[in-house]
Parts: sequence; structure tokens; C-alpha cells
Amino acid sequence: MENPRILVPTDLSDLSLVAFESANYLADILDGMVLPLYVYPPEKDGASFPVPPTPPKKIEELEAELEKKVSAYVDEDNLEPVVVRKGKPWEIIMEESEDADLIVMTSHGKSGFSRLFLGSVTERVVRFSKAPVLLVEKDSKIKPLSDILLTTDFSDHSLLAFDYTRDLVAATHAKVHLVHLVNLSQFSKVSTFDDQIESLQQKLNEWVDEHLKEIRKNVTAEVLPVKSSIHEAIVHLTNQKKYSMVVMSTLGHTGLKYLRLGSTAANVLRLVKTAVFSINPRMDKPIGKEHVER
Repeated sequence: MENPRILVPTDLSDLSLVAFESANYLADILDGMVLPLYVYPPEKDGASFPVPPTPPKKIEELEAELEKKVSAYVDEDNLEPVVVRKGKPWEIIMEESEDADLIVMTSHGKSGFSRLFLGSVTERVVRFSKAPVLLVEKDSKIKPLSDILLTTDFSDHSLLAFDYTRDLVAATHAKVHLVHLVNLSQFSKVSTFDDQIESLQQKLNEWVDEHLKEIRKNVTAEVLPVKSSIHEAIVHLTNQKKYSMVVMSTLGHTGLKYLRLGSTAANVLRLVKTAVFSINPRMDKPIGKEHVER
């Protein structure tokens, strides 16, 4: 996260443009640069319902429009030259993200749906991006970055989220609430409940000392038993307290190859109103041809 190159895809809608505010803030605190990207779709052939043709804008005109809109959100010193390309949005975003350290985007643009109905472009980006993805909304306010909710299931995959959290705290001195959530159904005997919770809390404290020692004074670690599903518990936590950001890995103990629709990470992305910083621990793996859109 040192001097990050921050890619911000947009469809030029007002909703998608709010991502630039968060990207500019991160560029300020991390000494990074913001790369705006607009992808316009190729012409459709053989449509069942013909649409009156609209004179296409020239690349130069689209670049000028993008520059004008982005300048309202991003400081000039933080701004790289805008990029306008033709193609399938998620594929172009993936190509441009090869040289990016972070992607900042909204879940929807012109469609205007809530995050509950994640768009296909957003889902693909979160699943397959080799760079972390920060998903923000109109009401997501990460400035100032004061409180971070960090989750772990004690898997090696979750440790990558620790790495990014350390960098963010080093730049902002934010407070971190590290939680390990345990569903009560996991306890075989009520009589051993207290002992198991105490053992897990001790393990969590040891993880803080080992993996977050540089920011130890900023971290509160807590094991929380919950009756609901894990993602519902995270949503409840973000409703109780206005965290600036949730930081989490998209893979846990299950080791699923990609983010699945029913996974904890996917449900958190859909349901929380807080900005979510998601990291794919297998971001060094190539996208298989079976996942390419046909």
C-alpha cells in the first residue's frame, strides 16, 4: 500500500462518481495516484428490438467529459491521465487492474440498485481481481478513517487482511476492532462454553501480538459468540457502530476458489452499508478460461 496506484472504474453516473472521493482520500494518506477508467460497450449486432442509432462520441470527447467530472472529486496532484476504452466492462477493468494496487468502485452506477443486488460487473471484479477492492456507496464515509472492523476465522487466508490493515492504521492511526465470530451451534456442550471462549480469546490475543504487533495499541480483539449466521453478525456490528471500513478476506477456512454467492464475504458485501475492503488471497492465480464470459 505504499504509493498505491488506485483504479476507479466509472460509468459516468453520479452514483459511480462517489468512489473518487474515497480514492482521493486514500491517495492523500498513502501518497498514491488515482487512475479513472471509463469503459463503453461495443455496438450490439442483431438486436431483437432495434434502437434508433445514437451518434457515437469520439474518444477525445469521452476523455474530456471524464476529466471534467473527476476533477470535482480528485486533486490534480493525485490524478493520472484518464483512460477510456471500448469493450466488456469487467474484462477491461481486469486488464487495467494488472498494474493497479487497489480498485475503488461502487456496486452500482446507472442502474441505481442497492448493494443488496450486486451487479454482474461488480461481482466479477470482486471475485477475480488480483488487486484488493474497496466497495463504497453514496453513504459510505471513509474520511476520516477512524474505526476499522477487521474479521478473522483463524485461517491463513485471513492474514492478508491483517497486512492491509497495518498499512491503513500506520497512515491514519485508526482504531481496529478485531473480531472472531463463533456460531453457538459449534459448541457441543454448554458446560464447556466458557472454557472454549476463553481459549479462543487467548488465541486471538496471540494473533494480535504476532501479526499486529506494530499497531497493538490501536487494536481491540474480541471473540463474539453469535446465534445468527456470521454475516448477519457482521451486519449487526456495523449497524451498532459506524465503522469507517470493514476489512476482510474473500476466502476463509473453506478455501473456495472464488467468492461464492452464498459465502460470508459475498453476503457482507451485499448487506452492510459500511465501505468494505475485500482481499482475494489467491489474487496471484490466473483467471481460468471457464470463468470468462461467453
